Amino acid sequence: MRCFALLFFVFVLSISVDAQVSIIGNTYSCDETDAKIVSVGSIAIEGNDVTRDKIVFRELEFHSGQQLDFTNLCRLADLSRENLLNRSLFNFVYLDLIPDELKANVINVKIRLIERWYVWPLPIFELADRNFNAWWQTKDFNRVNYGVFITHNNFRGRMEQLKLLLRAGYNQNYSLLYEIPYLTSKQNIGIGFEAGYSRSREIPFETVGNEQLFYKNERDYAQEKLFFKTLFSYRIGYRNSHFLYLGYEQYTFADTLITLNPDFMAMSGTKSAFVSLQYIFKHDFRDSKSYPLKGHYFEFEFSKSGFAITNTSPDFQYVKTTFDWYTPIKGRWFWASNLTSKFSAGNTQPYYLRRALGFQNDFVRSYELYVIDGDNFGIFKNNLKFNVIKPKVRNLPLIPTEKFSKIHYALYLNVFLDMGYAGALIPEPLNPMNNELLIGTGLGLDLVTYYDMVFRFEYSRNRLNEFGFFIHFMAPI
Repeated sequence: MRCFALLFFVFVLSISVDAQVSIIGNTYSCDETDAKIVSVGSIAIEGNDVTRDKIVFRELEFHSGQQLDFTNLCRLADLSRENLLNRSLFNFVYLDLIPDELKANVINVKIRLIERWYVWPLPIFELADRNFNAWWQTKDFNRVNYGVFITHNNFRGRMEQLKLLLRAGYNQNYSLLYEIPYLTSKQNIGIGFEAGYSRSREIPFETVGNEQLFYKNERDYAQEKLFFKTLFSYRIGYRNSHFLYLGYEQYTFADTLITLNPDFMAMSGTKSAFVSLQYIFKHDFRDSKSYPLKGHYFEFEFSKSGFAITNTSPDFQYVKTTFDWYTPIKGRWFWASNLTSKFSAGNTQPYYLRRALGFQNDFVRSYELYVIDGDNFGIFKNNLKFNVIKPKVRNLPLIPTEKFSKIHYALYLNVFLDMGYAGALIPEPLNPMNNELLIGTGLGLDLVTYYDMVFRFEYSRNRLNEFGFFIHFMAPI
């Protein structure tokens, strides 16, 4: 809420401040087709006080000495700008194409960058519920977590991630992550490590009426978790990436949970320890990863939890695919669609590991307050958007650094229609939304601004004829 209040203040203040909007500043105009052959001359970089030059050059889809027609150079320059912005290292990226004064048909390139602030010691004050809308039903401030989250998003200027989480309060979580995206000179192979420990006094143990029931341990903790994870990544070109995760997870639960729900563990005892394997492929051709308006995105995920090594190890796997499509219609009108599916196989999934509709961004809008369990699911989302306030850039007074003083924002009005289905292999009569087609529709208002922040305000209706107002903090699709 503090973050939203600060953003609102900045937004209002910026309206009265004059600024010049620039998407890509070319000395040569890229508005018209020009088939003349040019040669790329020198490439100069300005403004990367922290980021190493090689990180910037990695995202350029052209190189010094390359010969190509001018129209294609403009296209590659625009793609390179998108690549740089989607690394989440810079708030603004400008590419200037400058004619060489001494050599005919030679174009020099100047890249001007405004870096982000990379080190964030963020205080934690968050809700223990699944999301803000679920917490709003009780408004119980005892269900909050507090602490500090320290993150360095560009450690050593090499786009390395260093994160330390110290969360106390209702639920406790302590973890450390270190990720190196590029190990080799070709900048295509990376590695990462993460380890953590968490414990919770209250966790869900069953779903009834498509709402989670919670068990709270007054004297001790209902769940303890210890985990280790290793990441290997391989990036091909600019738009395709492979990720392989190898992990170990160890759970300890209060024995009361097994009494309340025999399917909670789906195995004997109150402890579970297993090795997990996860592979993810991403094909990302969006113009902006935080709020795309053009392009497409595809993700394939295979996850294997447990290998039945011991009687405390689960043994199941799933395949999940996501496809997003974005297209401008005309003028200020845009369209976006999403199709997500998940298929599971293997032994029965224990309740504490089952995830279908109602978690993260896998939900049908207008059903935010419900959980629809299942082994398989599918979601089809659609958005028709109108750009109410075009993307603008403002310079705020009294702030000395451009990392914060120069902001951008835009406002979009949208109408949406979502459909979803979660299939449970074993019928659950206490959860009527399982194995049923879910449909939701409504209106939304999206505020998009710098540091990848998105604020969504939606009013929707579902098939139960329930109306609701919901707030989200990421792009709908």
